[in-house]
Amino acid sequence: MGCLETLGRIPYASLIATIITCVGVGVFCGTLYKALTITLRDIFRDLFDFDITWLGTLQIMFVLVGVIMAILAIILLVFGFLATGSTRKNVYRGTRCIMGGRVSAAFFMGVSYILNLAWIGISSVLVIPIILYVIFSNLCTTYVLNNKRNMHECRASDFKYQNQHPSCYCVNLTHYGITRDSAFGVKNDGLCKNENLQTFCNSVSDAGPYFIAAYCGAVLIVLGMNIFMLCLSANYTRIKVSKELTEYRDAVDTENTFELDGKIPFGTQ
Repeated sequence: MGCLETLGRIPYASLIATIITCVGVGVFCGTLYKALTITLRDIFRDLFDFDITWLGTLQIMFVLVGVIMAILAIILLVFGFLATGSTRKNVYRGTRCIMGGRVSAAFFMGVSYILNLAWIGISSVLVIPIILYVIFSNLCTTYVLNNKRNMHECRASDFKYQNQHPSCYCVNLTHYGITRDSAFGVKNDGLCKNENLQTFCNSVSDAGPYFIAAYCGAVLIVLGMNIFMLCLSANYTRIKVSKELTEYRDAVDTENTFELDGKIPFGTQ
């Protein structure tokens, strides 16, 4: 019986949401950090001599956000334990405790809703590098890996007139809105040598799967937040019902006390 009571106190939905969120946070932080490291170091810095400082800051911020999300998931799990089974009856007994539980549940629901919208936005943004990965993978397969011409013979001028030199291909940042401007700090906006193109394609093939995994991690976090919102909504209702049951029990106890007092014979007090 004690074992069944203990199992009845476990918030299984909150526990599943915590596991999903923590797994999503771990996958998101680890893979996105690695993907951005490859993109910043191997592609932009080593190949294009392009230093993007704000992406490095964003890389650290995502790790901090992931840690905060993991802590929040644990807090929500603890709240789920407090609002489940007989634990709820022991914790939320008084009127003030019940009101505090309802306010806490409403607050956590609001936080979960805002974070859920934020992670939906993050997962949407991660679609962009995945699309670029697919595009550059196809370009690398078509123009670099399957190109039999010695790419060392291609010149930058051949790239401008590629219809006359179809076997020559260069990766040029100007096609993506990044030009030789001091505001961007770009010193080399085109890759035409075979060895540079091979390095670029290898880096793309390495970073792409990490971006896909980071997107999957963000989707898991969104799923975990949705489950948490459902759990918090149910816990809010249970705590509200606990208040009504407490008031009902108090009224019944008071009525029973008056009835017992009325049945006590006179002079026995």
